[in-house]
Amino acid sequence: MTTGNRQTATDIRQVEAAARAWFMLCSERPLTAAEQSDFDNWLQEPANRASFQRLEQIDRSLAALAAGEQGARLRQRGGIGATLERLRDLLLTPASGLAFACVMMLAVAVVYLAPSQDQGGEAYATELAETRTVTLEDGSAVVLGGDSAIESVFDGERRGVKLLRGQAFFTVTRDPSRPFYVNAEGAEIRVVGTRFDVRSSRDAKQGVKVTVEEGIVDVAPTDSRVAAGNASKVRLQAGEQVQVIRRRFGEVKTVDASQVASWRQGVFSYRDAPLSEVVADANRYRKQRIVIGTPELENLRVTTAFTVDQADTLVAMLEQSLPVRVFREPDGRMVIWPGTVEE
Repeated sequence: MTTGNRQTATDIRQVEAAARAWFMLCSERPLTAAEQSDFDNWLQEPANRASFQRLEQIDRSLAALAAGEQGARLRQRGGIGATLERLRDLLLTPASGLAFACVMMLAVAVVYLAPSQDQGGEAYATELAETRTVTLEDGSAVVLGGDSAIESVFDGERRGVKLLRGQAFFTVTRDPSRPFYVNAEGAEIRVVGTRFDVRSSRDAKQGVKVTVEEGIVDVAPTDSRVAAGNASKVRLQAGEQVQVIRRRFGEVKTVDASQVASWRQGVFSYRDAPLSEVVADANRYRKQRIVIGTPELENLRVTTAFTVDQADTLVAMLEQSLPVRVFREPDGRMVIWPGTVEE
């Protein structure tokens, strides 16, 4: 395993320290124009953005744990449940910057840092438009797409990887005695040894998409409380694909196994895919973001193909073939709005 493919503990601590500073400042008062500009530039780095989003998630999680049924059960038993409630109360109470910093460090230690340190995970990430191959400690290989990140946690009985964001193609070393698991946004993928692709979207409406190139893959929701009428597990074979949205399975589809994860060769191909999926993939390979201006366009069906080199010109291709218009804003963003296809 090469150190060039991993973030060091020092790097991670520095990013988290900066994220806490920005989080505290954003929570205390509105940012000035200069601060907002600095903050926006800082967020352009995927590792920075991910760390800041984790703090936001911690804040939301503490609120949910303190207010929900799970928090009530924990409070009855004492311990961490009461701690979480106290932390949340402090977060909601006006306090000095120093006090707020102490609370945030406690929250991070309870919810995020402590489990990670106990498990000894290894973190890997890519920047925009970067593709990288990493080798895990068991010899399994992972190809990370642009703006993607994983964390691996291995022990004597289980090989585990969490897809934090983006897309990854896994070539898993066969070991029947030690299954390999991938967790991503409400879905858990279990394999013994195979080749498959996992795409995880920040948009909950897109969920997780699993596509198998070779072998057999079992996909299950991470929440055992499966809704009535929904399967508890789906088994995929080579050339099959399933999407998991909010822990529910979509229809198992047949795909060309030879074209699975063609993005590894810089080619993105879509057949009757939602516009939101196409845009999300393109945004991981370009600096100026593409934004869908209205929710009604998100599920507009698209059949198209483009290469990494064409990511910047994708919007022009869409404008020619779909009933949309693209507006270019001064900051470089491109916003897609409803329009008409020219005859």
